[in-house]
Amino acid sequence: MSDEVQNRLQARNEAAFTEEERRGTMLAAKVRTVALVFVLLWQAIDSPETGPTYFFNLLEIFVFVILGGFQYWVARKHHTGRTLQYFFVSVDCVLLAAVFSLGSPYNNDPLPPAIAMDTTRFLYFFLFLMQASFSFRPSLVVWCGMSIILARFGMWLWFLNKPNVYTNLDLQEQTVDAWLQAGSDLNFLFLGYAATELLVVSIVSAGLAIVVARSRRLVLNLLSTERKRASLARYFSPNVVNQLSNSNASIAAAKQQDVAVLFADIMGFTKLCENSSAEEIMDLLRGYHERLGKAVFENQGTLDKYIGDGLMATFGTPDPSPNDPANALNCAFEMIQALNNWNKERHLSGLEPINVGIGLHWGPVVAGDMGNERRLEYGVIGDTVNIASRIEHLTRELDAQLIVSDELVRAIQKNGKAPSLNRLTLAGYQEVRGRASGLKVWKYSTA
Repeated sequence: MSDEVQNRLQARNEAAFTEEERRGTMLAAKVRTVALVFVLLWQAIDSPETGPTYFFNLLEIFVFVILGGFQYWVARKHHTGRTLQYFFVSVDCVLLAAVFSLGSPYNNDPLPPAIAMDTTRFLYFFLFLMQASFSFRPSLVVWCGMSIILARFGMWLWFLNKPNVYTNLDLQEQTVDAWLQAGSDLNFLFLGYAATELLVVSIVSAGLAIVVARSRRLVLNLLSTERKRASLARYFSPNVVNQLSNSNASIAAAKQQDVAVLFADIMGFTKLCENSSAEEIMDLLRGYHERLGKAVFENQGTLDKYIGDGLMATFGTPDPSPNDPANALNCAFEMIQALNNWNKERHLSGLEPINVGIGLHWGPVVAGDMGNERRLEYGVIGDTVNIASRIEHLTRELDAQLIVSDELVRAIQKNGKAPSLNRLTLAGYQEVRGRASGLKVWKYSTA
């Protein structure tokens, strides 16, 4: 695959991820806003504060609710960019640290350092980490973790610079008993808690970033697999699609192999469409292609292409099997039967019957991807293809629905008995353009 094609695929994947990141940001902002609304209600009911301090505390939470709603609005309007999302994360962390550190200006008795730096209050920072994880972007999760660490570190510096505040490093004895005794003082801060908090945030942030990155890779693999399956499904039967998509095998490389080639064409199509509208013609072709394509896939065939009112299919691609010749013949009979059933329906509707001519040949071809990097298609080329097309044209001369080359008949006989061969009658040697001598063929007709 060329660099140009790879760049286009990467650009489409990035566009898809950008859209999912936007949707994830909207969902995260919505979840965060709903969660904070519950926190706001709980604080309104359970807060011991009164007067201006009570309302100021509710206002602090309400600001975060508004910020979440604003982030949702920005994402919904497609205004959000990567820089803006990083900015929102930083603002959230800095603002929460300021709220916990500064407290209410209306409170004459602020919380002592030991309570203000309590680990349970620190857990609110993880709401922002949860929100960043929704973005589907590992770097944003890491940035959020770093913002939390810096915000928390700033809180520790703020309180450690307050008068009368001291830490375990200021104690004369570094023992557990000394720490426990100092812990009863609300101006005492144990630095071990700071180290634990920063370590936990680092580990959780890294873990979430890895999970998000792994999820991105999983989605990319699924996109690649589904794109591959969608491309293969245009040509191959469902079981072949499953086989190819679940393996590392490549069908792009050219290789020579024996296959059965089938051509089918509507007889008298021009006359059939003389008095039909464009919509009626397209409806006719869709019904025709649907029935014939179904027969191809049910017999393990590859749908090479639709050619107007015609169809080309191969049997033995991408991987050959001993049943390929018999599958091709069975497919032709199923096509004829499907059209006969359809003609009964058309007759009841007062529509003209559809008569088809089918040609089958067996022989070597070259199979692989054809075209350029902008448009690649899997197909086969070779004299076998040309002869199969000309055999199909013999159906008009021999007044038959199906003409089969003797090469295909012998290939079927080589692999054992095939009851379907009894339905064929020998049509002798026929002149075919591209062959110096006549070509021995068999025919089938319901007439």
